[in-house]
Amino acid sequence: MVSLFKEKKNVDVLICGAGPVGLFLANELAEFEINFRIIEKVEKHPEFSKALLISPRTMDILDNRGLLHPFLEYGVKMKQFFIIKDVHNPSNPFKAELSNMNNNFSFALMNRQNKTVDYLIDALDEKKSTRKEHVSNVEFCMELIKYEEKDDHVIAVVKNTKDNIEEEIICQYLVGCDGVHSTVRKGINGWTFEGQTLTSSWALADVEIDHELVKYDQATTFLLNKGPIGALPLDARKNTFRLVAKIGDEKKKNETNDHVTHGLTNENHITLEELQKLVDERIAPIKLELKNPVWISNFKINERIVNRYRTGRVFIAGDAAHCHSPLGGQGMNLGIQDAHNLAFKLALVIRNQAADDKKLLDSYEHERYPVGKNVIKGTGYFTKILSGNDYFSSFLRTRVTPILFHFFPKTVYNFLNNLMQNNLHYLPVSSEILHKYKPRSGTKNKLIEAGHYVQDGLLTKITSHKSHERITMFDIFRSTALKHTLILFTLNKGVTADCNPLIETLLEIYNDYKNTITPIIISYQGIVHDADVPFMPFQEEVREQHIFVERKFELHEKYGVMKEFGQQAFVLVRPDLYIASAVFEDDVDELKAFLDQYLAKADK
Repeated sequence: MVSLFKEKKNVDVLICGAGPVGLFLANELAEFEINFRIIEKVEKHPEFSKALLISPRTMDILDNRGLLHPFLEYGVKMKQFFIIKDVHNPSNPFKAELSNMNNNFSFALMNRQNKTVDYLIDALDEKKSTRKEHVSNVEFCMELIKYEEKDDHVIAVVKNTKDNIEEEIICQYLVGCDGVHSTVRKGINGWTFEGQTLTSSWALADVEIDHELVKYDQATTFLLNKGPIGALPLDARKNTFRLVAKIGDEKKKNETNDHVTHGLTNENHITLEELQKLVDERIAPIKLELKNPVWISNFKINERIVNRYRTGRVFIAGDAAHCHSPLGGQGMNLGIQDAHNLAFKLALVIRNQAADDKKLLDSYEHERYPVGKNVIKGTGYFTKILSGNDYFSSFLRTRVTPILFHFFPKTVYNFLNNLMQNNLHYLPVSSEILHKYKPRSGTKNKLIEAGHYVQDGLLTKITSHKSHERITMFDIFRSTALKHTLILFTLNKGVTADCNPLIETLLEIYNDYKNTITPIIISYQGIVHDADVPFMPFQEEVREQHIFVERKFELHEKYGVMKEFGQQAFVLVRPDLYIASAVFEDDVDELKAFLDQYLAKADK
């Protein structure tokens, strides 16, 4: 059948794939007022859910962008890991409380993937209703057929699968968020998806379970020699859980990329009766009755990653770039964080606000590829410990794990923090847009390093009124989200230019980079007085939005600005909440030199 053809249309960014990753990227570009289109080849997303867990780090990101509310309202809060090793003595489990981990939330959220998609589409619709420019509807039944990269644009051919009409879209950049079978990835020779299919076979089912050991606020795992069985909460009102169970091991098969589905390889479906029999045999004498299945499937685990995240003007993110074991629940989180890293970089380049376009766009791969590699390694290691039949895995599972939980809980929490990416940071040595700063301060230096994630803390906003507002650091970042935030930690040096010469330095940097930087000052409460308010900087910018104090030096110390060391410091925070640069006051010229190579000045 010959396709009809529509005229060419221009756009800054074409997003291929409207799953959670593509939709989050669309919301990001809408906030930055970048002209985009987002296409999805299916007519409707399936009701069953592959991805479930939303990690604390991803909740930070959603909260920073004002997207978290429906997730909190309708999601299930999972507060602990509950591991039963002895089915004959289930009253003595191992526990790991998420409140003890290194994050701003004391829980993870369990939320069906189709609901995540709905919430992100609703957020796009809301942006459009508020007349924000360049907000595109999701174009369902639109399939990418092919594309060709030119010097300064990409020509993409897409087809409406309902009426078979094709059209050409000319875009500055193309981003593939179109899953493991990515048309974008397959559209360029040499873009490989390297890895392996594991031999173990698994079952997955969304079912009702009513048992005192399986609770809606915990992830329950039966750690058994024949293979683990896990239950993750889905819906507290209906006692619905995601059951995951290892079925067995088979001889290794040679799989091609086409057998891969969201990190899983589909097998013949197991029945509810077969799954019930497997569970009964494994955990007897405990009886878990499985009822009213919503979805049952078999799968094999794939561990694959692309050889690069960017080719010229074409990028890939999410499952199109990496797939791994679902144990640990990091797939969707990893993809959303890919999009978070990429979006502000695309916006800076499209707005001509980057000092070096190539260096900035290259940093997407330089920062995210090592993260994807480490997650695949970490989830693979975790899966092996939970389910491996070899002596070493069995020894770790049955002998070492109990010792760690009882005597070395910090080691357990450190492993879980790494698994859930709470300790994630980028390395200046591998990224050209992170400041490679070495202070002259010597051994006393504890200043936060470029590439690390921001720290939260409680502050007071200074106003001209007596009633000062209490606020957190993350509240500030929420208000400065679309720009970099340049923080001056003043210690006890004051916030007016006559008593602190660095105020003038901050204003000078701000005037050079008004389009891309929001400055704020954080001082100590006993140093700032009401009489100082008329003389504070940022008169024309509403100074109340820029100056904050803390009652103790806790936030200063979290960022490594120590009272006993006595040096003020500048900290530059990127829109994705990672530190771009941190320097002491003696090295402010190094900050200026870094900015000159990173961001374009306002007058340019």
